[in-house]
Parts: sequence; structure tokens; C-alpha cells
Amino acid sequence: MIDFSDFISFLKNPGLGRQFEIKSIFSFLKLVWKSFFILLTIAFITGLVLSIPLKYFNLWPPQEDINFSLLNIFKIALFLPIVEELVFRLPLRISKVNLAATLSIILFLILYKFNIYLSLSLSIVLFGFLHLRIKKDSSGLKRIDRFFIKYFFYLFYFQAFVFGFFHLTNYKLDFKYFYLFPLFVANQIFMGCFFGYLRVRYKYGIYVCIVTHIVVNSIYCMVLSQ
Repeated sequence: MIDFSDFISFLKNPGLGRQFEIKSIFSFLKLVWKSFFILLTIAFITGLVLSIPLKYFNLWPPQEDINFSLLNIFKIALFLPIVEELVFRLPLRISKVNLAATLSIILFLILYKFNIYLSLSLSIVLFGFLHLRIKKDSSGLKRIDRFFIKYFFYLFYFQAFVFGFFHLTNYKLDFKYFYLFPLFVANQIFMGCFFGYLRVRYKYGIYVCIVTHIVVNSIYCMVLSQ
């Protein structure tokens, strides 16, 4: 189901090209399973190549303490995968719904610590406003679409690296080892690239990204909560 030669070619020159169809629920679940297996394999390899040597020299940072309450498990296993995919991967294909959804979620994330109900209300209002104001064939949307097409190579890797570095919050960091930070999140950077590929190459690939991300984070919760 996943064409590895196409994946490698895509990483060399990311672009908005053809899309593969997902023809059935079985094909969808098979794609999720294969995606999970690929990410698990990469996590194992990065563990052997990076984590173990750095831990041997006491350079690998400890994990942030996590209280695995029911609320936190829900947040890590379900809420964060959905939000992260809608913020990082959804706008890789531009439409007025995608743009409105991503900007509304970003607004919610900025404001929710101050007042969750106000932030939710403002996000819904922003989504409705953008959805009504942005016309499908508007010149502004076309300009954004042309910008994404022209600079897609940089935007694709930008989302992957920001996604990866976002996960530095999982660790208790010593900033004197800042030069090692990319190594700490190398697995997440690859994950950002792989999810980006799924998003762009498969029709309705955003759902594959979300479900696979939920599976990955659920396993993460199960392992760390033991």
C-alpha cells in the first residue's frame, strides 16, 4: 500500500502531485497498520543509533513527569494527535475549510490557558467568519495556494521540524546541550515528514495521519504508565 520508492522520491523533492485512492475501510486500516509499523521501526532504529549512545554518556534528557490520570491519557492519546494533525498537516493542502480550521485551532491553543470557554467561543466564531468570508474562488485564497505550491519544499520541511522541536517539551532539558536538541527529537521530525507524506499523497490522508497518531500516542501512554 505504501510505495517506498515514491516516499523516498517525495522526500527528495516534496510537492503536490498525484494522490492515491483509499478504496475501502480494509485498505484504510491496512494503511494505518503499515504506517504504525514503519514509525515503530524508525523509533527502534533511532533508539539504537541515538538514544542508547547518548544515555550511555548521560546526555539523554529525562522525561517530564506525567500524571497518567484519565484526563491526561485522553489528552495525550486522543486530543493532542487530532490537534497536532489539524495544525501541522491539514494546511498542506489549501482550501478555505482547511485554512479556517487550522487558524481557529491555533487561536484556541494560544488562548485556552487564559479561559477555555472564551477561547473555544472565539475559535468557533473565527472559523465561521473565515468560512463565510473566504470564497472558494477568491483571489486571496488563490494567492495563498500559489504561495504554497511555489514554496512547498520549504513549508513541508518547516512543518516537520517545528512538529519535531515541539516535542522537546516532553523532556527536562539542560540548555548547555542545546546542540543535541535535534537528536532528541529526530524520531518526531521523521514522524512529521512521514505524516506529511501520507497527508499529501493519499486522498483523505489526514484521517490516516490522525488515526495512526492516535495509535502511536496510545501505545506511548500504555508503555510509560506501567
